[in-house]
Amino acid sequence: MALGKTHEAINLILLPAALYLVPKEFYFPFTLGYLLGTFFLSPDIDIKHSKPSRRWKYIRFIWMPYQKGSRHRGFSHIPVFGTFIRLFYLNLLIVFIYFILIGILRYTYPELSNIFISFDTVLSIANKESAFFFLLGLIASEVFHVLLDIASTTLKRIL
Repeated sequence: MALGKTHEAINLILLPAALYLVPKEFYFPFTLGYLLGTFFLSPDIDIKHSKPSRRWKYIRFIWMPYQKGSRHRGFSHIPVFGTFIRLFYLNLLIVFIYFILIGILRYTYPELSNIFISFDTVLSIANKESAFFFLLGLIASEVFHVLLDIASTTLKRIL
């Protein structure tokens, strides 16, 4: 198994090659997704003291249920599926916090709760193609991560 530094270095080295396959107008959303996938939403977020987990600093506790519910190299290391599971988990938390905030605001500041209820989310504003390439960047970083894990494990078995 490759170390976190190795994963990050290899992912950064492979970014230009991945960008070669992306239309120029979508370099930014792809790169943003790729870098977020490499540094914050890595498959290794399932390890409590991993670099991606520590990068969440004061709010890394939000990943505790995810870490308890998954074993390392389990479903989080399945390309595409792992990305969708992490995004689903993160969105579930955001929606949960959103509804708690709405509930609190209803009782404390009713006029503010109406503003938050009618608030358009970023996804409804986002360009669908940009969102697709952002997601593709997340997936590409995960695929490179998993391929490096497979290659390093195979090499260790051979040697």
